[in-house]
Order: sequence, then C-alpha cells, then structure tokens
Amino acid sequence: MTKTETIVNTLCDFIAYVDSFYNAETGIYPIKGMTNQMVINGVQTYITQIGESESLEWGGGDSVDRERVRDIILANNDVEWVTA
Repeated sequence: MTKTETIVNTLCDFIAYVDSFYNAETGIYPIKGMTNQMVINGVQTYITQIGESESLEWGGGDSVDRERVRDIILANNDVEWVTA
C-alpha cells in the first residue's frame, strides 16, 4: 500500500469513527442536524489546523482528535449536540 493510500484509508476510517459517535440518527452522542459533509469539513478544518499549529498534533484518530472535530462541527454549523 502506498503512503497516499494509507493516508486516505486513515482519514476515511476517522470520518466513519466521528460519524459513529455523532450521527444524528445512530450516534452514541448524536448531534441533531449534523450531515456527512459537516464531518468531512470538520476533519478538513482540523487537519489544516494541525498543519498550521506548533501545539496541535494528530493523535492517530483517537478520542481527542474526534472531540476536536466535534467542537469544530458545533462551532461552524447550526446544529445541536443532544447530551442526555
């Protein structure tokens, strides 16, 4: 597998991981109104922030990465995080 394929696979897995937690219908902690495009945009924003920051680091798609993307989704979209 090439380096590009590895990166693409990692990002696809991470997007699915974020969606599994925050999907409006099936997520563990649903974000009402969230779309797939919001997740993709959130991940793109996060990756850009990592590249521009000396203090942010990619954690391999761990829970900290997921929560940072969640915060970006909440900040950049008119959605509601439903916390029981």
